[in-house]
Amino acid sequence: MNRKTKGALAIGAGAIVLLGGAGSFALWSDTEDIAGSNITTGQFGLDCGTTGAWTDVSPTMNGSTVITPGTDLMVPGDIWQYAGTCAVAATGKNMKATLGVDLGTGNVPSNNFTVTTTVNGTDSTTAPISVSNGDNFPVTVRVNFLESTPNLQDVGTAVSVSGMKVTLNQVRP
Repeated sequence: MNRKTKGALAIGAGAIVLLGGAGSFALWSDTEDIAGSNITTGQFGLDCGTTGAWTDVSPTMNGSTVITPGTDLMVPGDIWQYAGTCAVAATGKNMKATLGVDLGTGNVPSNNFTVTTTVNGTDSTTAPISVSNGDNFPVTVRVNFLESTPNLQDVGTAVSVSGMKVTLNQVRP
């Protein structure tokens, strides 16, 4: 037999063995869809609007009087307070955040002034609070020009509140 015939017989014999159950060229495969659809991200934001107002809440005022920073002038013993409400947009799982007020650096000129900020009645700049979509939080900033200010210290001085910001920062629970 010549080599071509021997080769053809070998190939034929191999095919018969494979087709006879000793092996197969058929490799099965299957696919299935998994349950679910698109993964979509949530929403996160803060809206403090323009409804906040400054008032003079000094003990001698017997109530509060609306003031305008930059126009009205503060004197020792005055306590002025900003009060407003901020709405939270927070959709998604595992939503916690810190909500706080930042006056910025260098805006309080001396120790003759104290500034306190609260959100929902407490200082939440370091303790995370749970937030839900549509929550409204009262925000206050209180500037106290100490009555104990000596001599003429801080005459004509400004406590800058024009750069005041309310910040909402997501934190992992």
